[in-house]
Amino acid sequence: LAGQVAIIGAGASGLCTLKCCLDEGLVPTCFERSGDIGGLWRFEV
Repeated sequence: LAGQVAIIGAGASGLCTLKCCLDEGLVPTCFERSGDIGGLWRFEV
């Protein structure tokens, strides 16, 4: 389990955290409630 990280939410902060974990050689798993990533960045046109 060493090096495994759980990230809750795939919004702006979650995506940045995911990238930083990958850069450090960690194994992140991201959990997102909705079917889309982006959090509050997403909007309907």
